[in-house]
Amino acid sequence: MDVPELRIHTFGATLADAEEMARDAIALVLEVPMDQVSVSLEVVGASGALHEFTQAREASEKAESRLRRAQQEAVDALLETGASQRDAARLLGLSHQRVSQVARKSGARAKRSGSFTPRDRPKESA
Repeated sequence: MDVPELRIHTFGATLADAEEMARDAIALVLEVPMDQVSVSLEVVGASGALHEFTQAREASEKAESRLRRAQQEAVDALLETGASQRDAARLLGLSHQRVSQVARKSGARAKRSGSFTPRDRPKESA
């Protein structure tokens, strides 16, 4: 672990150890309590990959949040139109148990338990 600004070089068996040793060395050089020192680790040669990973994880978390909202809205909308939970599950590619869980979060309930016929399409006659 190098801190070039303070001409400090220290080491540790693990990153946690190295961070602790660096904080201790910096606190000693600056004559401040160790709890006032914060250290940000950068692994030379891997910063690009770590940055890419961080960006991808943030994008994934945002996408997951959008997916949860869209799933909730889709389940609610289908149940409001009269779809059963099983029909909503089939249309969304989810298990009926998952649809039930999602519906409970918003208090949505299927209006009827029969088969689903979209309102914008007339029923077929036999």
